[in-house]
Amino acid sequence: MADTPSEDPRTLDELMGSLHGLQLYMVRMDMPGPVESPLDYLKPHLREHILWLEAQEKAGVLFLSGANSAPEGWDGSGTAILRAGSLAEAEAIAATEPFHREGLRTNTVHGWQLNEGRLRLSISLFADGFEIS
Repeated sequence: MADTPSEDPRTLDELMGSLHGLQLYMVRMDMPGPVESPLDYLKPHLREHILWLEAQEKAGVLFLSGANSAPEGWDGSGTAILRAGSLAEAEAIAATEPFHREGLRTNTVHGWQLNEGRLRLSISLFADGFEIS
C-alpha cells in the first residue's frame, strides 16, 4: 500500500468497488428547541427510552446510538443507526422511540451507508458483553 494518496496506483473504480455498502439508517433525534436542563426535560421518559434502546439492540435493530455532544454541552439531542429493510421500516421503528412519541424530540430518519472503517469486536453495551469476530 502506498504511503500517500498520490502514490496509490488503484483506479477510482477499484477504490469504489472496495467500499462495503451496507445500507443502514441514521435517526437524528433533535430537541424542538433549547431547554434549560435537557436531562430534567427528558427524565420523565428516560427509563422507557433506555428500555426501548435495549429492546432494539437485543432485536438486532440498533447498530449504534448515543448523545450528540458538543464543547458547550449536551442539548438533549441524539443519533441512532438502525438496521432496517427500508427507509419506511426505519421510520416506523423511529416513531416508536419514547421521546419522539411523547413529543419531546423529533426523530428524522435518513439513509446511511456504511462503507469503510475497522471493526474488531461485537459489543453489547446493555448486556456488558463482547464477542471477538
